[in-house]
Amino acid sequence: MNKSRRANISTSRKYKNKRRKKQYTITIIVSMIIISSVFLIVYDSIRKSKREQYHSFYDNKYSHKYAVRGVDVSRHNGSVNWKRLKYEGITFAYIKSTEGTSHIDMKFVENYKNAKQSEVKVGAYHFYTFGLEGSLQAKHFIHNSTVSSNDLIPAIDVEHSPINRYSKDKNYMQLVINELIKLEHDLYNYYGVRPLIYTNKDCYKLYIEDHFPENKIWMSDLHSEPQTKDDNWIMWQFSHTGNIDGINGNVDLNYFRYSFRQFNQLLMP
Repeated sequence: MNKSRRANISTSRKYKNKRRKKQYTITIIVSMIIISSVFLIVYDSIRKSKREQYHSFYDNKYSHKYAVRGVDVSRHNGSVNWKRLKYEGITFAYIKSTEGTSHIDMKFVENYKNAKQSEVKVGAYHFYTFGLEGSLQAKHFIHNSTVSSNDLIPAIDVEHSPINRYSKDKNYMQLVINELIKLEHDLYNYYGVRPLIYTNKDCYKLYIEDHFPENKIWMSDLHSEPQTKDDNWIMWQFSHTGNIDGINGNVDLNYFRYSFRQFNQLLMP
């Protein structure tokens, strides 16, 4: 074999080896991308399932335990077909009315009127803004909300949000509690009933547990049945991504803890 031919064969082998290495590297990279993508999909699915387990009144083990069912809505839920909700077995609805000292939910009047006409028991709730004067928030709610006899008792929504920041500062936390006490006190004096307090596990421990023993609790827990210090929870919000005919998109789903007969304790005199 002459030198020229040997050189050509050697060059050809080197080229083939380089091509094999390149193909191998590409295969490894593609495989890693696929494995990473699958991992992320599985991880996201697990994360979502841990964050929220249920999406309707019929996909959970509590569907036969709690017969009285409700939703809570605001302008974010768009136009609601209340007659359809009634047909779907919805007994009650809490509707956002106000927030802080100036915000009014633009859908409250429409939702309240249509829910009443559809014979869904309806109540108004106020989104408490941390740190703002409680008495002014109470006046804002009273002035802009409709609360009639046989409606649900008023509710106060207490939760962290982009506005309601969490802080370990004890003075700030005490301010949140003090103004919430004023808000609750003024609503109680005006309506003659203790307002229902909506919250979640974190905010319950921080602001509610040791300060509102006489108020019934509406607890949000996306994983399991609520637990409170005095076992005083009466409503359970178990989903933020509920699906139900009558509302486009996700909606909050709730169970009343007791029977239809006992549901009357949630109604205004």
